[in-house]
Amino acid sequence: MRIEAIEISVFELPMHPGTTQIVEFGKPGRRRWKQAFPNGGKVPIQVMKVTTDEDVVGVCTVGDWRYTELNWQQIATLRELAVGEDPLDRDRLWAKLNIASRFLNPVWWGGFDNCLWDIAGKVAGQPVAELLGGARTSGVAYYNTAGSTVDELIEDGHAGLSAGYSTLKDHLAFDCRENIVAIESFRTTFGPDIGLMHDAALASYDFDEALEVGRALESTNFIWFEEPIEDRLHTENKRLCELLEIPVAGAETLMHDPALGEMWLRTGATDVLRVNARHGLTAIARLAEIARDLGTNVEPNSYGPLFGLVHAHVVCGIANVDWFEMAPPDGGAEMGEQIGLMNPVRPVAAKVSYPDTPGLGYEWDWAQFERQRVAVL
Repeated sequence: MRIEAIEISVFELPMHPGTTQIVEFGKPGRRRWKQAFPNGGKVPIQVMKVTTDEDVVGVCTVGDWRYTELNWQQIATLRELAVGEDPLDRDRLWAKLNIASRFLNPVWWGGFDNCLWDIAGKVAGQPVAELLGGARTSGVAYYNTAGSTVDELIEDGHAGLSAGYSTLKDHLAFDCRENIVAIESFRTTFGPDIGLMHDAALASYDFDEALEVGRALESTNFIWFEEPIEDRLHTENKRLCELLEIPVAGAETLMHDPALGEMWLRTGATDVLRVNARHGLTAIARLAEIARDLGTNVEPNSYGPLFGLVHAHVVCGIANVDWFEMAPPDGGAEMGEQIGLMNPVRPVAAKVSYPDTPGLGYEWDWAQFERQRVAVL
C-alpha cells in the first residue's frame, strides 16, 4: 500500500478568536500579563484526507480548536516526503518528517499522523482505541467552569453538576490571595465528594505564590494543580513538584515538542504531562509509554481533533489516561455537525466512548461536507 494523494478541505468556523489580547495587571513594580480572548469572526479550519492506492482513506482535522492550519510550505513538504510512502510505516514517516522539520514547527504533521492511525485501524479492522491498547470502553469527562467572578464560576459549576459531571476545573485569573479564597469557597460550596482541579494558566503566579496556592489546594483536596508557573522555567517547576504533594500537571505550552515533554517527565519537572493529539497519536502513544514506566499519566488537553473523536480514542485506549477534557471550544459538537460530521463527541453522564468501527469511526455527510467547504488545497 502506498500514499497516493493528500487533500486538504478548508472551512470557516468560529473555532477560536482570530487575535489574542494581552492585559497588564498586578501591583506597581511587578508587571504581569495575561491573555484575553475577544470574540472573533470565522477562521479557516482544515480537514485532511490521505488517500492510498488501495482506496483506504484516512481523515482528520489538521488541528483541534487552535492551531488549525498548515501553511503552503508545510503542505508542499508533506506531499514531497509522504506521497509514495507506506502509510502503515508510521515510525518511518515520523522520523522522515522530523528530520525535515529543523526550521519548521515541531510535529506540524500531527493531523497527517492521525490520518495514518485511521488507515491502520481500517486495515486491521479495529478502532484506533484498540490499537492504542484498548484500556476501557468509556472514559470520564470533566467540566471546565466559566465566569468572570467567583459567584459566576460557582453558578456554572452547579450547571456542570446538573449536566451529570462530577469533576470541575477552574481557570481562576485573580491574584494569589483572591484565588486561594476562591479555592476554599469552591470546596465549601461543592462539598467533599466533587472532584476539583485548578488551572493556573491565567493566574501568572511566581514561584512563591504557586507554592502557597499549592498548599491551599492540598488542604482542600484538589485533584491536580495545572500549569502553576510558566512551563519553560524547568528548575522552578522541578522544585515545585518536589515540594508539593498535589500532582502538578504541566508542559502544556510545550506539547508541540514531544522531546521536551519527555524531558520534563524524566527530570520530574511535571508530575502529569499534558498532551494533545493535534500533535499526533504517535507522540501521545510514545509519551504515555514513558509516563507509564515512571508511574504517572499523560492527560489530553481540550476537546481535541476531529471534534472530540480522537481524544475519545485516547482516553479509552491508553491505560494511564484518566480524563477527557470537554472544552474548549464551546459548541464544538455543533461546529462539527455544521461541516457534515454526524457523530462528534457529546458526553453522556460525563462519559465518552469511541465509535466501535475500524479506524477513527467518523460518520460524514459528504454532501454537507462539500457544500460547506470554501476551498480545496
